[in-house]
Amino acid sequence: MKLRVLSVDGGGIKGVVPATILQYLENKIKDITGDCKIKISDYIDFVSGTSTGSILGAGILIPNEKGKAKYSMEQIVNLYYQFGQKIFKKNFLRNLRTLWGIIGPKYSKNDIENIFLETFDHLKMCELLKPCLFTGYDIDQRRSNIYTNWDENQKYKNIFVKDVVRGSTCVPSFFPPAYFRDNVYIHTIVDGGVFATNPSIVTYVEISKTKFNGLEPKLYTPEDIILISLGTGISNEKNYPYKKSKKWGKLQWILPAMDIIMSSQAETVDYEMNKLFESYKSKDNYYRLEPKLVFASSDFTDASKENLDNLVQDSLNFIMENKDKLDELAYKLCDLK
Repeated sequence: MKLRVLSVDGGGIKGVVPATILQYLENKIKDITGDCKIKISDYIDFVSGTSTGSILGAGILIPNEKGKAKYSMEQIVNLYYQFGQKIFKKNFLRNLRTLWGIIGPKYSKNDIENIFLETFDHLKMCELLKPCLFTGYDIDQRRSNIYTNWDENQKYKNIFVKDVVRGSTCVPSFFPPAYFRDNVYIHTIVDGGVFATNPSIVTYVEISKTKFNGLEPKLYTPEDIILISLGTGISNEKNYPYKKSKKWGKLQWILPAMDIIMSSQAETVDYEMNKLFESYKSKDNYYRLEPKLVFASSDFTDASKENLDNLVQDSLNFIMENKDKLDELAYKLCDLK
């Protein structure tokens, strides 16, 4: 049986897009197996995520009192509706005080930290149901942190999930950096999207350093795995024509540069993963799933119900257009051809 690996991109409120795709896969697996109690994490062996991908990834690995997955994908989708507007709360006075994020973080850390405490409590990384990794960048130590739980060293195993996710979701200028300690280090973390918006290639490297079921790590190649890489939506509304951009200075380039860097990084990783799997004649083991955003806004902070509904609708349209491919994937996850 192949190792089943899930990787989820960053993208703020657009995390509802991969959540909706996973909800379809979870329901399809229920149909295939005839078991209405299964969760998607029952059919995934390794989970990774950046930014909102870390919320989704950690969310599906939270155990209940019986040691099974606590949340279904339907519940995860609903969490985006429940908490989205609280995290990206519109506050005119704060906007005025920070000049809409120019001279201070646009959003308060209090709401997002309270939500993560409510969701993850004081769960430690080692208590999540499956091996996983979440990304974050330490701006004090100037290093990329790959927060794993079941690797050879397990140096992050006792860190609270809420702290790791808080760091992974901290978009610079939108939220203050996460600040937390473990037994040895102080972590000052911003969004892992600054180096791994699409964490697929990081994931591919890490699985060969992971102890699955307590066994020593082994080398995995594309022939040995099914890798599902979920994006948070492709938008056609953000382009930067020459006539518009040729006179821009530092101020005008701040947001476009961030958008370009993050989207191009994700696209480049997808290209690399395609070539990697092709080189092993295992192209069918790599699934990059990312809907086009036709109705929804590409603004990752737009948590209005209207935009959430549109994000879900764009996802459902993608599912219908790719139903055969997704059904094939569901059968593969069940180890059925």
